[in-house]
Amino acid sequence: MNAGTGSGSWLRAVRPVLDPGDQIDWDRLAAMESGLDQVLAAHPIDLPAGTERSDRLQAVRQAMVERGFLVTRADPPLYAVLAQFICGYRDIDLRDAVTLGHAELIDEYGHPASRQRWVPRIAAGGLAGVAITEPHGGSRPAAARTRATLGPGGTWLVSGRKKWISRLTEAAVFVVFFQDPDGRLAAAAVDAAAPGIRRQPVAPTGVAGWTWGILDLDEVAVDPERDVLRGDGMFLLRKHFASYRSLVTATGIGAAAAVFDIVTAGLTERRDSGDVPRLRDSALVTLGRTHAQLVTALLGTAMAAQLAHAGNDRAEQWGWEMKAHGIDTAHHAAGELGLLLGAAGYQADSPIAKIRRDLEGLLIADGIHDSLYRSAGIRHTTRPAVAAEPLLQPVAVPA
Repeated sequence: MNAGTGSGSWLRAVRPVLDPGDQIDWDRLAAMESGLDQVLAAHPIDLPAGTERSDRLQAVRQAMVERGFLVTRADPPLYAVLAQFICGYRDIDLRDAVTLGHAELIDEYGHPASRQRWVPRIAAGGLAGVAITEPHGGSRPAAARTRATLGPGGTWLVSGRKKWISRLTEAAVFVVFFQDPDGRLAAAAVDAAAPGIRRQPVAPTGVAGWTWGILDLDEVAVDPERDVLRGDGMFLLRKHFASYRSLVTATGIGAAAAVFDIVTAGLTERRDSGDVPRLRDSALVTLGRTHAQLVTALLGTAMAAQLAHAGNDRAEQWGWEMKAHGIDTAHHAAGELGLLLGAAGYQADSPIAKIRRDLEGLLIADGIHDSLYRSAGIRHTTRPAVAAEPLLQPVAVPA
C-alpha cells in the first residue's frame, strides 16, 4: 500500500486549471481522501495477492460506500477522475473502491427491473465484472464467438468462453457481450451465480487484487426483455469505455505520483542525513522531467473525461490516446524513478516493485497501448465522411 497523503499536493496544483468554476466539491474530495486513509488503517491491504487481500479490498469498498463516498453519474466527470487518482496513489487495486465500475452500463442502459436488481447491490459495495475478451482476442468484439440461441419460453441460452476476466470470483454480476440469435452484438447483465457459469482463476503478475481468469458460459439463460441492455452492443461498449478508460488512466497516474513522492522523500532524506554529499544532476533532471510528464498526463486525462461526458465526436479518440499515453507515462516514470533509489527500490516488498507490476498490467488492460495509439492514428487520417474503424477493445485484463 502506498502510505501518505501526498496526493492532495498534486491536485492543489492543477485545481485552477481543472476546475476554474469550482464545480467540484473539493471539501468532499478531501473528506474522501481522509476517509480512505481511515478505512485502510482499519482494513490494511498490504498483503500478497490472494483470498485475504481480495476480502480486505471488498471490505474497503463496502466501508467507503457506507461512508457516502460512492461516485455516481450525478457527480461531475472530473470528480470521478480525481477520486481515482487519489485511490491509485494509495494502491492501484483500489480502482473499485468508490465507483460503480462496469455496473454503469446496467445503470444507464439496463431494463428497469435489471437496474433495480443490480444497481443498489453494487452501490452497497458489490462488484460488477465485464466479459468481452475471448480466446481469439479482444480487438474484434463484433466477431464474438460467444452466442445466444433461442431457448424455452422465449429465453436466450448463452454459451461461450471469455478470457482474462477481472473480478472473476468476486463479481455479483457480469456484463457479458455476445452475438444474439440474429448475429448482432448484444450485452446482458448475467447473474454470476447463474447455472451454467464456470470460473477458472489464472494467476496474473500484476493488477492482482481481484481474481482474474476464464469465464465459461454453458447455455446460461438470459431474458431478452429484462437482462439484455438496451442499444447496439458495439455502441454501448464504445461509449462506456470512452469514459471508463479515463478512470483507469487516472488510477495509474496516481500510482506513479506516489512513486515520485516516495523517491523524492528518500533522496531528500539521504542528502539531509549526509549519506550522499549532493544529489546528482541527472537525478534532478529526472525528477523535474517526470513531474512535468505526470501532471500533463493528468490534465490530458481530465480533458478526455470531459469530452466523453459531453458526447464530443472526438471523445473516443482522446480516450484511446490518453489511456495509452497516460499509462505509458506512468509506467516509464515508475521504472525510471525506481532506479534513483538503487537496490532498495527492487526489494520484493517495495511498494515501487508492486506499482511497476500493476502498471505493466494496465498497459494491456482495456486496450493494449499500441492498439489504442493505432486506432487514434486511423482516426486522425480518416476523412470525416468516412466511418471510423471500430473500437479496438482489450485483449487482456479489463481493469
